[in-house]
Amino acid sequence: MSIRKIAQLAGVSTTTVSRVLNNHPYVTDDKREKVLSVMAEIDYVPNKNAINLSNGQSGVIGVVVPYTRNSCYDQLIESILEEATKNHKKVMLLPTYFDKKLEKEYYTLLRDKTVDGIIVSSKTHDDQFLKELNQFGSIITTEKTKVEDIISVYPDRVKIYHNLFNYIANLTTFDSLFITVTRPKKQSFSTEIKMNLFQEYFPFKKVEDSFISGISTYNDAYLLGKRLFKSNKSPIIYSNGDEVAAGFYQAATELGLKNRKDYYLIGEDNQLFSQMLSIDTVDFQLKTVGKTAVKKLLSGSKGNSVIDAEFIKRGTNH
Repeated sequence: MSIRKIAQLAGVSTTTVSRVLNNHPYVTDDKREKVLSVMAEIDYVPNKNAINLSNGQSGVIGVVVPYTRNSCYDQLIESILEEATKNHKKVMLLPTYFDKKLEKEYYTLLRDKTVDGIIVSSKTHDDQFLKELNQFGSIITTEKTKVEDIISVYPDRVKIYHNLFNYIANLTTFDSLFITVTRPKKQSFSTEIKMNLFQEYFPFKKVEDSFISGISTYNDAYLLGKRLFKSNKSPIIYSNGDEVAAGFYQAATELGLKNRKDYYLIGEDNQLFSQMLSIDTVDFQLKTVGKTAVKKLLSGSKGNSVIDAEFIKRGTNH
């Protein structure tokens, strides 16, 4: 049934019915009661999509993620879901698998008002592209960008990498150093930051010898670890995730090697893997990042938020 029919039955204008459906404050109590009474009598169920469109809002937040199989994104997504639900918003997950064309299609949801805003956890398009999208709605990234106009909520990677690389540079009982990343420097700003600081602390090491890209899962690390541990004595491995670190740990264990004695392993994201296996890790505080991103998106507040990360040392050899 249309709102025109409800208006006729209640003896009010269609504007009044629309205001009641949208909880508009400028409706007298008696008219509101008449409309609600008719709706109850005919068992009318409002079309939420139509209501949201009339308000210019969908009540949905889009979240661009590369994939959902990685434990670090689990933390971020969980915190976004919790905060959005608290604010009566729905979340639409938009996995890209680093497909540039697919990611671009997702951004049309903002232009078409299918979503009220988008939180970008990882991107393939450059920052200038996101800046151009800002005219259609709110965009917040959880990575530092190179364009000031884009609002970001991100962990202070520069500060934590300084602390971590300074710590590693002073370790004298280990030899080679390997750092795994998902994407190479030209595709990831985070990798670019990590590589630049690596060169500052290890000027005599070749970046191409130490950085290994394309590693994102337990199995990737397990297979790589089998090769690295056989050909390198006392290596330090800084892995891009605790799940990845667990793969290295398993490979080393099968070869009879012990962490902190025969090799030294560092993970990321402070997941259950590192707690169970007593692996040192970098906590990027992704839960705080996710909640803060939702709050900024919903409030429309400007300016970036930088979240302090933490290097968590476990075990007894520190």
